[in-house]
Parts: sequence; structure tokens; C-alpha cells
Amino acid sequence: MSDTYILNLFADLRKQILSVITRLSKGQMEHIPKGFNNNLHWQAGHVLTITDELIFEFSGVGARMPQYYRAYFASGTSPSSWLGQPPGIDTILRELENQMVEIGKKYDGLLAQPVADANNFLQASVIGELFHVLIAHESTHLGMIIAMDKVLQHE
Repeated sequence: MSDTYILNLFADLRKQILSVITRLSKGQMEHIPKGFNNNLHWQAGHVLTITDELIFEFSGVGARMPQYYRAYFASGTSPSSWLGQPPGIDTILRELENQMVEIGKKYDGLLAQPVADANNFLQASVIGELFHVLIAHESTHLGMIIAMDKVLQHE
């Protein structure tokens, strides 16, 4: 697969996530729907934070998001355990868009390059392998976001 194909697939998934989230109210973004452990604010922040770690850090470019985002949006966190105010949803939405654009520009032609640390927990050896995991992650969360949206529309 070409770099362009992979990067376009990522961008398409990210645009779908943004299209669902941006049409919801702030109240809907903050509400935890019945049957879920988190809200859409968390989903958006989680996608942003994990992509930052997975792509920018593992590739060796370095994190773009502040470290404190992980306290709110890392795997295993939940809005019910937040201490203090998390980054606002408008900020996160803007960063999701900017991140998508930066990834598209920065990584075209680089997916065959080695990762920064070959001993990473994913056992990825080249940057393109990180994108396979990224696409699976974005797809999973797109599904969760769509499911949460459907529940919110009926609550």
C-alpha cells in the first residue's frame, strides 16, 4: 500500500469522527450515555492523545500534545475520575483537525522509515506499521462515537 493511500484512509476516518462530534451540543458532549463509561469529550480527547503518542512519539518526532492530556484521556481514564478541568472540547476539536493536517504533510513518503524505538510494545519496526494500529484505533473509536451518538439521540 502506498503512503498516500494509508494517509488518506486515516484522514477519512478522522473526518468522519469530526463530522459526528461537531454537530453535537456541548451538553451532549459532556453527558455520559447510559451503558458507557465515558462521554464524547473523552472520546475526542482520547483519540487525540493516543494518536500523538502512537504516531509522533513512536516515530521519533516527539509529542505535540502537553503531557497532562494523558491524565484525562489515556486508556483507563474516565470523566468520572477527572481532577480539575480537562482541555475544552473546542480546543480538542481544533487540535484533532490540526493533527490530521500535520500527519498528512509530515508522514507522506516516510512510512517505510524505522520507528524511533524498535522495542516498542507494538513491536512495530517501521512507521507504516504504526499507521496500521492507528487506523484500527480510529475505526474502533469512530464506532464508539457513532454508538454513543445514537444513544444520546434517544435519551
